[in-house]
Amino acid sequence: MKRLLMACLLVAGSMVSLAQQSGEEQAARQARSVHLAYRGWATPAKIFYLEATPTQMAPGTYFSTIAFNGGYCGLQLLPNGKRIAIFSVWEPSNPFNFKDHPDAVEECKRTAAHYQGEGVHVQRFGGEGTGGKSTMPLEWDRDQPVCMAISVAQHGKYRTAFTCWIWNAEKQDWFRMATFSTLVNQGKAELKSPYSFLEDFRRNVKSREETRIGHVSRLWAWNGTEWGASTAAQFTADSNTLTNIDAGTSANGFWMATGGATTNVTTKLWTLVKPGGAPDDSEARRTRLVEAVKAAETADAATR
Repeated sequence: MKRLLMACLLVAGSMVSLAQQSGEEQAARQARSVHLAYRGWATPAKIFYLEATPTQMAPGTYFSTIAFNGGYCGLQLLPNGKRIAIFSVWEPSNPFNFKDHPDAVEECKRTAAHYQGEGVHVQRFGGEGTGGKSTMPLEWDRDQPVCMAISVAQHGKYRTAFTCWIWNAEKQDWFRMATFSTLVNQGKAELKSPYSFLEDFRRNVKSREETRIGHVSRLWAWNGTEWGASTAAQFTADSNTLTNIDAGTSANGFWMATGGATTNVTTKLWTLVKPGGAPDDSEARRTRLVEAVKAAETADAATR
């Protein structure tokens, strides 16, 4: 649960310390952050795969598709209406210190960017812990699934490398967004603590009145030998006291909602949600993903 709390506080686009605000103060200005923490996936995980469908978004929304031990990736609708994909990886730092400056971190301890795809912008971030961030324009559409994945590999003795992948439906292949290495995880090539979340980072009072709904598939994990899908997800939320949140079962996974006219009538907080049983059609994409990850790791090893 500590990891979930950290994710709620590590918000792009805001320097306001939520850790210093009461639940009532948060409720007065922003929609509540909601999460689905996955259970029952294959271990030890080398790849996480998930399909996310933005059903109803509002400006200033972060729909994090896959958060994990070291960072997160997902979709954002910026206040100006632009749509992007984002992938961030932290370095050992205090996420509750909102005065952290990225330039103050010793070079040898920084999250390092080793790869960035065409059109991807890479930079450092601070004020919410510190680390590396990559962003790119991505014209995701309402009610259309976006397939994303995270892979992990050992990078030297002490570093762990995380890579974000996005499925290119037109080319029927995986786009390698970026690869960062970090001292977080101490060189252990294993993915842990997977979850998704919906977040209002606009926080301008009006934003709490806007409804946000996102659907996610079952989380798939590759353990180096086989794929295993999550068997449940736990519905959680941050310390914001608003009660207009909900979650439930969708055709082949789960959904979550926050803000606006949402009412908590489907799933109580902290309880488990079972995924829907609709047929899964992701096998071909997952098979190609394993191939793409192996090819990238081989290419990376050759350049070191």
